[in-house]
This record gives sequence, structure tokens and C-alpha cells, in this order.
Amino acid sequence: MKVAAIVPAAGEGKRLGLKVRKPFVAIGKDSILAHALNVLNNSNSIDEIILVVNSSDLPKARSLVKRSKLKKIKKIAIGGKRRMDSVKNGLREVSEDADYVVIHDGVRPFLDNKMISSVIEAAKTFGAAITCMPLKPTIKEIEKGSFVTATLKRESLIEVQTPQAFEKDILVRAYEKAFGEGVEATDDSALVERLGVKVKAVEGSYKNIKITTSEDLKFAKALAEAR
Repeated sequence: MKVAAIVPAAGEGKRLGLKVRKPFVAIGKDSILAHALNVLNNSNSIDEIILVVNSSDLPKARSLVKRSKLKKIKKIAIGGKRRMDSVKNGLREVSEDADYVVIHDGVRPFLDNKMISSVIEAAKTFGAAITCMPLKPTIKEIEKGSFVTATLKRESLIEVQTPQAFEKDILVRAYEKAFGEGVEATDDSALVERLGVKVKAVEGSYKNIKITTSEDLKFAKALAEAR
């Protein structure tokens, strides 16, 4: 079974307020993106990697691949305006003989081999799988005027993460359907769900954060330095 990984890393990261695009911000001794790619590259479960970056970051991406000796990088693709566009562009570059596709956000630097192997094994059994963690805070629903309308049952809610893994044919069909119908989603499994495919949830990690805000970046730097 051949497994390809797509790593969308074309986001601008405007909320961080930095001149450098978010994936290339340094945490510890390397960039956010480098941390994620090194884990995927060293995983026995991954056969090839498609990296998707902003066109202006191509030189940096090529330098990173060479410097870190990321031999599993098959292609560096150009990202689109939305994450969906970037994943679609990456999907075009996946080898025809790939059986499964793993998608991992390039700004989640703290994935590990256990997550990768667990989500792939679940996808092999169920066709689609995500990593996730139980919610810790109480979650409430509010209306536009900022008044609470409902308190949601925390026990039935999860925080969705990446990596996510899918049978390649399922993921391709999900993206074709979404683009054909003009549907948008911030999560790949949401598109797969629209096919009627049940998505298996496996355990991720509370450390597996997506770096979005300056507070996330401070936490990530502390984690990286503690390693």
C-alpha cells in the first residue's frame, strides 16, 4: 500500500503580524514547517510528500528541502487562495499508484509517528480517519447580539486536528464534488462526510496545535525549546 502526504503550507498568517509567512517562522532550531516535514519524512508509514507553498516561498521551500535532506518530497506545488485550493493542487501531484493520502497542516509542527500510523491504519479499515482530542472548555452557542442560546454537550464534541487520512479515490471524489457544487470547508473530512462516508476519529495530542495566533507561537517556541 502506497501512502502519499500532502502538506498545505501556503497560508499568509496575517494574525501573527510578521513579515515572514507563518510556515517559515522559526521555533527552536528550525522553522514551523521544517518540524512537521521532518516527522513525515522520517515516518515509515509515508512513501512520498507533496509540499504546497505560496509562489513567493518557492526558493525558501527548495532550500529547506535541500538543507534538511527531505528525500520523500516528490513535488513542491503552488498553493491557491484558499486551503482547499492548495490541497486540490497538491492532490493533482500525488502518484497515480498511491492508495491513501494523508493531509497535514504545515503549521502543526508537533505531530508524531504514533498519530501518523494510527490515522493511516484507521483509514485502511474505514476509508477515512482524523486525529482529534476531547474538548476541555465548556462550549456555548451564541446569537449575533452575543447572548448565549445553548450550552453544548462537551462529551459529544471533539477538537479536530491533522493528520487526516483517506483512501485516495474517496478524497478525489470529495474534492470533485465540493468544487463542482461550490462548497467550502476548512477541514478535509467535512468534504468526505458529504459523500456519506463515515470518518473514524483517533487520538491526537493536545500538543499538536495549529499555530494561528501570537500566543500559539509563544507556546510552540516553548515546546520546541523543551525538546
